[in-house]
Amino acid sequence: MKKHLSLYNLTLFLFAQYVIVTIVMIILYDAGNRYAPESTHFVFDQNYLSDLGRSVSFLGIANPNYIFYSITLGLAGIGIFLFFHQVQNTMTSQTKHLISFFALASAVGYIGIALYPVNIDIATHVQFGRLAFFSFFFTTVITHILLDKERFKTSNKLFMVLNTMLFLYLLLMLFGPSSSQGVWALQLKTISQKAVVYCQIFLCLGIFLNISKNKANK
Repeated sequence: MKKHLSLYNLTLFLFAQYVIVTIVMIILYDAGNRYAPESTHFVFDQNYLSDLGRSVSFLGIANPNYIFYSITLGLAGIGIFLFFHQVQNTMTSQTKHLISFFALASAVGYIGIALYPVNIDIATHVQFGRLAFFSFFFTTVITHILLDKERFKTSNKLFMVLNTMLFLYLLLMLFGPSSSQGVWALQLKTISQKAVVYCQIFLCLGIFLNISKNKANK
């Protein structure tokens, strides 16, 4: 039990370091955005989080700080796999290994995003992004279904709301407008991306709290 708790603490640390480093990077950001390349600050509704990992600014100036975001994102990806692997270990279902499978795929996606900055190879960056988000969605859906089967008390309404938001963003990724269609399209996609990242954090936190609460009550 102590081993499981320490691994959960490690994964929560990996998530926390991503949030903290991202906030610092946003404060320090001066690499511009698609429609205002000369901007010297991060614009919430016009910058993707991936812009923090650009190796050069929109004006072509080297951005050495990108390495910090790449490292913290890669670590967060590892945290996703470790977290859901621990969640899987609390279950007895024969299909529980699907959780680790999709969590690993999501982790690979996030590590790929970190390794291929959007300004270097946008096609590969986008494909890894889709792998990360789609796999995470399947991971949380399967986790929720199996938690219910294992008779864990879960917050069904919260899971449904957060996973619905994830699903809507996946549809936006596939069928939504391109950022090149105008500022409105860029705003739609950048705001949606951040909402989904927050959803992912809250989903992991909710799963952790539910498992901890159920274990304490047994």
